[in-house]
Amino acid sequence: MFIRSRCRLRQPESQEKSFAYHGNEKANIIDYKRAVYTTIRFRMLLQILKGVAIATKTSDRVVKAAVEWLDSAENALDVLSNLKDLSDAISKIKSSVNVQQLLGITVAIAFLRKTSQSQTNVSSEDLDLVWRLIHQALTHPQQTEATYNVSRSAQGFLTVPLCSLLKDGNLNELFGLHVWMPDEHRGTAELAVHSHQLFAQFWVVAGEGSDCRFDVQAASENSSATHAEYALEWNTGSTSSTNYETRLVSSALKNTRRHVCAKQTTKILRAGDDTYSVPAATYHSTEVEPDAIYANIFFLDSHRGFAEYAGVLGPKDAELSHRICDPKGHTAFSLAEASDVLRSYERHMRRGQRHAKAAENEEALREFDVALNIIQSAKVPTSFAYYRHQTLAAFGLTNCQLGRHATAKSYLEQAQQGMRSCYARVNISGQLGVVYRHMGLLEDARRAAESEYEAASQLDFALGTCQALYALGVTNDLLFQKNKDPSLLERAIKQLTEQVESARSITASMNLPGTDRRIRAQKAPSSTKLELIGLSRLSYCFIALGDFPRAIASALESRSLSYDLDNYQLIAKCHYIYGRALVKSGRTEEALQHFNVSEGCSPAAVLCQQSSDENRGFLQEFIAIGGNIDSVDLHGYTPWDYTVFNGDTKTQEILLEALRRVLKWDVVKGDVEQQLKQRQKDANTKKAYRELFQEHLRPVLLKGGDSEFQTLRARYAQALAADDRKRELYDGFKFIWYSDFLKFGQLPRSTDGVTNQYIVSDVDNHSSMPDLVVFFSYRWINQDRNVSSPDDSQNTQYHRMIAALDDFLKIHSNTRREKLGIWMDFACIDQDNPGPGVGALPLNLAQCNSVITLADQEYESRAWCSVEALLAHTLQDCYSGHTWYEQVPAGNGEDGRQVFKLQQGQLRSAIPMSEKRLRFEEEDRPKIVFLERQRHLLANH
Repeated sequence: MFIRSRCRLRQPESQEKSFAYHGNEKANIIDYKRAVYTTIRFRMLLQILKGVAIATKTSDRVVKAAVEWLDSAENALDVLSNLKDLSDAISKIKSSVNVQQLLGITVAIAFLRKTSQSQTNVSSEDLDLVWRLIHQALTHPQQTEATYNVSRSAQGFLTVPLCSLLKDGNLNELFGLHVWMPDEHRGTAELAVHSHQLFAQFWVVAGEGSDCRFDVQAASENSSATHAEYALEWNTGSTSSTNYETRLVSSALKNTRRHVCAKQTTKILRAGDDTYSVPAATYHSTEVEPDAIYANIFFLDSHRGFAEYAGVLGPKDAELSHRICDPKGHTAFSLAEASDVLRSYERHMRRGQRHAKAAENEEALREFDVALNIIQSAKVPTSFAYYRHQTLAAFGLTNCQLGRHATAKSYLEQAQQGMRSCYARVNISGQLGVVYRHMGLLEDARRAAESEYEAASQLDFALGTCQALYALGVTNDLLFQKNKDPSLLERAIKQLTEQVESARSITASMNLPGTDRRIRAQKAPSSTKLELIGLSRLSYCFIALGDFPRAIASALESRSLSYDLDNYQLIAKCHYIYGRALVKSGRTEEALQHFNVSEGCSPAAVLCQQSSDENRGFLQEFIAIGGNIDSVDLHGYTPWDYTVFNGDTKTQEILLEALRRVLKWDVVKGDVEQQLKQRQKDANTKKAYRELFQEHLRPVLLKGGDSEFQTLRARYAQALAADDRKRELYDGFKFIWYSDFLKFGQLPRSTDGVTNQYIVSDVDNHSSMPDLVVFFSYRWINQDRNVSSPDDSQNTQYHRMIAALDDFLKIHSNTRREKLGIWMDFACIDQDNPGPGVGALPLNLAQCNSVITLADQEYESRAWCSVEALLAHTLQDCYSGHTWYEQVPAGNGEDGRQVFKLQQGQLRSAIPMSEKRLRFEEEDRPKIVFLERQRHLLANH
């Protein structure tokens, strides 16, 4: 922006060049401790403190108290010179919230100042801490002594000044928060290109914005000019000046009649903890999607660059543009809260996208669910509709990958509703076309592809156009298979060939010198994947054409590309496509080596995940030549499991007949039909578990609250009551009253009559249910399977549990003993029919407030104990309500007997679960492996 100094500042001998760092880059970072951690000193903090007080009009009383705290802590500050230590020290100030928040924002800005001036990268972790300090200062409900002003620029973004440092009455440095909000008041696009007198650095807090730079030269003739330069004047309500003020009422732009030609030179996407800078007097603009939010922290620094003149570009022939700096109801609180919500949302979306990219679809859905919950529960008057669309699209794409096409269709159609034309909408249209194709809705698929191509072309969206060409080619190939019209196959090959060349062109452009690394990292994998799938489809087309050498060549090239993308599903699919081309060429033995490969996922699993008539035909070909249909992927799922998950009964029939033939020859497996029934039951158990946790328990865990556990138990009971199939597969939640446990004198069995079950009728009667339930994880020390108790003859484990509960009640002194419940496997799992109870173990553990493990020398070597500890650790780590303790040996008492103490639980063992010991290996090992994998679904990160 144009900021005219009353007296000219001393210009540096050389202007600094712009630079950009990305939050995940570690290269070219200078010694962090030497450059930053040892240089946040008392004098700098005092200087920044005064600048924050000026910008925020903090009262003299609070400033004085903050200075006194700094003065008293001066010696300590020379030791606590890094960001985290300073933040921790300030958090311990109890005397005044106002002083604490003033010092917090001071430390955050001092840290950014030093990193900027030493050209040091800021890690994502440190930017998290910086943002937390700023966010707290802007939103703390008890902060009353600072006034954070909000004004709107001529370019439409909102500014919150945070620190203003003056020299001789002129602006020397300025820190603040910039936020673009989806509020229809973004300013005039004709005034978007502007410059600053001072060197500017930015740290992206949330959202995405395109940083555009321009080469601006004086026009030789007025007719050739694209813009005129405008001078900017600020008005505070009492004075007007070309000097920037932190409290503005309006601004005026006056046409200088200096006509120029402006040409955009670069356009770089900024997001995800990026840091970048703009030299003084450099013309630039920031493009943000109309419905999106974008927030960054900015630093204008005269020490690193100053220009006597910096202006704004506008229409050639306009006279004067006057703009009220009205924030239209936005406050510093609302801007900080909206930015914070978006930052949290994006963190989980990025994690989900990483999982999806690696074909870890269950983990991806988990993260998307958390992200959606964040924006839906946000308590700010801001529309997050743009991000809701994106999340629904992510759900749609991931469900499509899992073969749940009807669900995917519903999500994607919801995502499109009410969404403006933009890159994201083009991508959604493309994914919807994929779903239509899998569902056999080929005319709908063709219309979607044509719409996608037209929209992408209008937006000049190269990746979208390439994606649409692929969709058109695939749809025409499928229509050829249906109608046998050779012209359709010819058209498909032409479109797919054009698409492959387009993808290669995009990839090549990413490798040109000067291409931004973030754009390369974002687009290169997408274009490589588009090239891969185009080549794969061409292989199918060449087989239909009878050109087997070209089919093999295309498939081989796609398989080579698959290893660059680190996606085991794509690798498996490319092995299948290459194998199919070999089969058609008569090279069956060679093909089987690719059909039966399993690098995290098998070709059979890929064919079963994506249900469609075409894939069923491929699966039958695959089975006919001896492909392996009984492999297990890295999640523990088989091809059969996937057909059950997506409800594809047609593919189930194909697999059942094939499995029946395979099992007939395997005498070890015993009765064939019994084996098939068990497989069906196991797959249904896994499916029901995912549904119960994802749809019923996870939303409650994410929300938290005082009634979290009562709500969890109620939701679980209601879900079982409403579904006969789930009720057969999983036990309800059970417990023993603490008083009954004390009276019993030993570990009770499930048939001893002391176990209670939470049922639907108890949902509204919390008084009859425990307030708190403790889950006991312990080792069965009686190794005789014929003995009726897991305990020894001295009831050692029972007495340890009683002692642990005594210590627990001392820690949780507010717990009413008469409202304390206990979950213990021997009593809460039906020992005569343990299957439903064992399967429900993670679900029941999640409904318990606390877990206590009875640790001993052998505990960590036992598989059942370890999986329970792993689940307890996951719940405590990911959700706010759960606690985990372990009772550990603490020497011997005066009588020589061993004594124990209760402490916070912690994971220690590095032994893989597959190597841990079991009492009954053959029947228990599959259950342990399944339960270990389910802990990934429990996690929210």
